[in-house]
Amino acid sequence: MIKGILKFSIILSLVCSFTAIANTDLSYLPSATKWYQHIDAIGKFYLHKDARGVPVGNFPTWRCNDGSLRNQKLCKGETKLFGMENIFDLDYVRMQSRQTFAYGALFNLTGNPKYLKLHNAGVNWLINHAFLDNGSFTLLFKNGKAVKQNEAAKTAQDLSYALVGIAMNAYLTHSKRSLEVIKKAQKFIYDKYYSKEKDLLLWCFEDSHFDKKEQLELVASLDQLNAYLLLSLRLFDGEDQKHFIKVIENTIRYINKNFYDKDNNRFHGCIDNKKCFNYLTGRHTDYGHTVKAFWMEYLAASMLNDEKLKKFAENGIKTTLNRALASNNIEWFESDTKEQASWWVYAELDQAALSLALAKKRAMSNTLNSFIDTYTDYQYGELKDYLKAHYWRNGFHSSEHALIGLLLSNAIRYEQCTDDKCRFDNQTTLYFAPSDNSTNYTPYLFDGKVEKVQKSFDGKVIKVTYSKLYLPKL
Repeated sequence: MIKGILKFSIILSLVCSFTAIANTDLSYLPSATKWYQHIDAIGKFYLHKDARGVPVGNFPTWRCNDGSLRNQKLCKGETKLFGMENIFDLDYVRMQSRQTFAYGALFNLTGNPKYLKLHNAGVNWLINHAFLDNGSFTLLFKNGKAVKQNEAAKTAQDLSYALVGIAMNAYLTHSKRSLEVIKKAQKFIYDKYYSKEKDLLLWCFEDSHFDKKEQLELVASLDQLNAYLLLSLRLFDGEDQKHFIKVIENTIRYINKNFYDKDNNRFHGCIDNKKCFNYLTGRHTDYGHTVKAFWMEYLAASMLNDEKLKKFAENGIKTTLNRALASNNIEWFESDTKEQASWWVYAELDQAALSLALAKKRAMSNTLNSFIDTYTDYQYGELKDYLKAHYWRNGFHSSEHALIGLLLSNAIRYEQCTDDKCRFDNQTTLYFAPSDNSTNYTPYLFDGKVEKVQKSFDGKVIKVTYSKLYLPKL
């Protein structure tokens, strides 16, 4: 009952979030009420009974768009899924971890204990069943049992995304267990995959169904930053933090040295064959991968107080956004082919654009309202756009976009307020579940001024209210 009243009061106070804002048109920012409605719609898909797994926490990779289990068959209305039918019986740990992240992000936004319970179940399953003593992960399961896979066939990217849900847990709870898993896995990945000869992280060491050992992929390095390095950096201190700073700096160096195209101010998605350098047909040449690389470097530069890198990344984001923005100024293109952006590319472009708008480096276009209006499935939950749950899609991008969208929409409005009521209405509340007495709770990848900290009656959840938000810093 208390939770319901609390949530109602939050939404009610935010309905008037446009009052007394300075004479600036901020209609391109969805209201907090609209964001919460969108967030609830995303969560609906993950509160479906079939999303929870058997046992709870062993989240299924494959579900139909109405939320039900696929059960190794085509869902209603489907005729063909381009070869995916061959892997319907496999559950991918990267997807289980990304769903674990989504539950954490949804709890962070709403304080709903159902999300926290499912998030913790996912973390426990990942650590107890998928994490290995050497710092690696089992990456495939079938009927709840590990699928034997040669260590050499595992990709650096898959290992990074096995950590994304655990990194979210460390952010929400400061769990020492989660932080130790991150440390051990980071060491394993970089010890095994870094090539001194090529000065980058390799992809894999053995050919498999999807991957070839000769591949040299941007995401082998980039997704280390994206999945866990930046989110966990500020949770470490002392020598551990110094080590992670060095890892982040080196990873950015690998990326820029090997994948950055200075002439076009963008990143190649791969560099192992001639096709990689064709921006119309090459692998991972979409605007999503390029803007994500610049965005990760922008946030890292802010954390590390590296003004040269920050300027470089800011310029790269601007160039990419200008290329990606459709002429109607309300939607993004996917790539140089000028097709409408898929859900995840759209999300990455929005998140980078919001970050520059927060720093007053670039005005936002009206893409956020278009995203919510076009993609949200209020009937079954999640976002529309082909399949909602498969071996490379679930709640990671949609929940991260919602988290950053609400945070930075409120923050940008807050900066335009001219009176205290407006400022109060545009504060942002996040929820955490601390495992220690720390007060080091940041608004996700950003920073902010804490106005109020409240504990639940049992002390297991804290509610942190922020006013001004900033780019991150150590």
